[in-house]
Formats: sequence, structure tokens, C-alpha cells
Amino acid sequence: MITLAKKCVKATLRLIAERHLSEAQIIVDLKNLGVRTGGIVLVHSSLSSLGYVRGGALTVIRALQSAIGPRGTLVIPTHSWEIMERGARVFNASETPSCVGTISEEFRKFQGVRRSLHPSHSVAALGPLSSELTDRHQYCSTPCGAGSPYENILKQGGQILFLGVTLDSNTAFHTIEAIADLPYLMKQTPDNFTIIDADGKRKELPIRRHEAGIARRFSEWENLLCENGILQKGLVGNARCLLVEGKSFLDFMMKRVGEDPKLFLCDPR
Repeated sequence: MITLAKKCVKATLRLIAERHLSEAQIIVDLKNLGVRTGGIVLVHSSLSSLGYVRGGALTVIRALQSAIGPRGTLVIPTHSWEIMERGARVFNASETPSCVGTISEEFRKFQGVRRSLHPSHSVAALGPLSSELTDRHQYCSTPCGAGSPYENILKQGGQILFLGVTLDSNTAFHTIEAIADLPYLMKQTPDNFTIIDADGKRKELPIRRHEAGIARRFSEWENLLCENGILQKGLVGNARCLLVEGKSFLDFMMKRVGEDPKLFLCDPR
């Protein structure tokens, strides 16, 4: 009992000592990192990495909105590949949960958000370009390649924000793999999915998925991207964050993967 009491006291003291992160401070930190007003920002995130945030995920979402302003478009991946890998074949835009964190899960339910209809790699978007970025994602030949929100964000000069996560979370690397048509990326045959949109309309579609279990070395690119001015590092609250310039990332990585198609693989055999 004494040991348990001591642990509780220590946990309480740590909480008191931690920086209580407000919406206003998150906005300041995001702007200092280089998040642009009026642009597109795609956010990969870990809420717990920030420290104690008053209001939790919703505070972070509001801060992101404020940082990019009313002319900006906020995009957050709302992936559901995890349940699809377990055998699910129904994707419901209003109900299928995100498997990539608390901020993502809260954002998909946020008022005014549009969610794309890809069963494994959907995104949710809010802002002037939300329809343009999310429409017809379910008809793309690959989850992250040509015509997908990820390709469009890169080509339109959007930014990719890693809020307390590493480049291992960078879905845009799959965009490079898809555009380069790397042979290891996709399963050979499609699966049949039932897609239910936000209005409850159902459609049956054949959709190809990524091959699972292929180890990549995405995080190893951090220093080189930084040296080439494509990536900025900084803190938001307690979180170590990265900010990548999408168009520069696309051009830089396409050149290198063209020279070595096995560039991203941990085991290039």
C-alpha cells in the first residue's frame, strides 16, 4: 500500500510539473516550426507526445485550424488498414474508426470534415480544398498514388507535419513508391469492398491493397532531408516535430528512387 501511495504521489507531482499546453501555445509553436497560413497541411500525430493538453485532441485540432487560418486546408489520415488486414470488407465513412491515433479519430467526427472513401488509407479534410482532395479516392488504382489525396497534397505544395511521430509514419513515402510503380508495394489481385458514404449510400468496389509486412527504412532519411532544406525540426509542447515541404519531398525522393528502386527497403534482396 505504501509503495502504491508513493507511486500515486510521484505521478501527481509529475503532472503538476509538466507544462500544461494551451491552444494558444500550440499555435505559437506551430508557427515557429514553419506551418504556413493559407496552405495545405497533412498531419501525422501522437497526442500523448505533446504532454498534458488542456482539452485534449480537440484543442490540438482547433490550434491546427487557427495556425493555417480559414483559407488553409487541414488534412489528417484516418486509416483503417488495421481492421482490413484482419478481414473486414465494409468501410463506412461515418462509423469505421481510425487506427492511427486519438487526434485522427476525433478529427474524423469533427463538424464539417469530409472523409475520403478509401477503405484502408482514407483521409479527413477540413477547409476550402477538402472536396477536391477527398473526392474519388476510392477509385484510385493504389491507396496513396496517382489521384489520391496524398499525391495531390505533394503536387500542390502542401506541408506534412509530424506531430510527435517519426518519418516512419510518413504515408507520402508510399506515394513515391506508387508513382514509381515499385513491384513490392501492391497485392496482385483486388479485394471486394462495400463502401458506405456519409449519406449512407452503398457501393461495391474491387480495391487493391498494400502488401503487408514489408519493412521500410523511412526514418533514416530525416538528416538528409534536413540538410537539403526539405525538412524542419522543432518542438510543439513536449513533442519533437518535423515539418516537410511536400513538393520538394516529391521531387527529391522521385529522383533517388529512380536511381535505386529498392531504396526504402530494410532488406533489399
